[in-house]
Amino acid sequence: MKKILLFLLVLVSCSSAKQEIRQSISISGEWNFRIDSLDKGIQYRWFNQISDETITLPGSMAENGKGEEVTVSTGWTGDIRNMTYFNDEKYARYRKPGNIKIPFWLKPDKYYKGVAWYQKEIVVPEGWKGKNITLFLERPHWETTVFVNGSRAGTENSLAVPHIYDITEFLNEGKNLISIRVDNRMIIAVGVNSHSVSDHTQGNWNGI
Repeated sequence: MKKILLFLLVLVSCSSAKQEIRQSISISGEWNFRIDSLDKGIQYRWFNQISDETITLPGSMAENGKGEEVTVSTGWTGDIRNMTYFNDEKYARYRKPGNIKIPFWLKPDKYYKGVAWYQKEIVVPEGWKGKNITLFLERPHWETTVFVNGSRAGTENSLAVPHIYDITEFLNEGKNLISIRVDNRMIIAVGVNSHSVSDHTQGNWNGI
């Protein structure tokens, strides 16, 4: 069973006890989704446009069946490869469309390296007005840029800690649109065979 990895967090001051009480709303579940292979989403203001396609979060594109079919030309991240696969006749049948099998690492059903957008409409309770509200993303991969109601709330690119955004100033009471741009290209030169990003270890997935 998956843990709740995405939620809104509010700190409510309690003057009588002189302490702060945390309240949270899970935003796990169905999100709207769109692949941005040309990286034009910011230019065309996709953060204001809700797509029809959906995806389940927490999760990745691969486990949701999103991305491109694997071919002999797939642009993998890792570069530890057995090159005889590409030219030895004994592997010829495994290089044919519909029967692609690779000897480098575990082959995902779909693969994608680039930008994708995740969007969700959330409702802020009336009692949260004037409180500090945080968007908590436990483990995105890799870089996230968050837009709330069309305004940019910031960018995070850590592979080691949660991406946490203070979105207090961007929210309204009632319905709000959160758009998250996720980019799993080589954001920082950590090395294509680094365990945190390479295909031969955990895989270079796109998701939250």
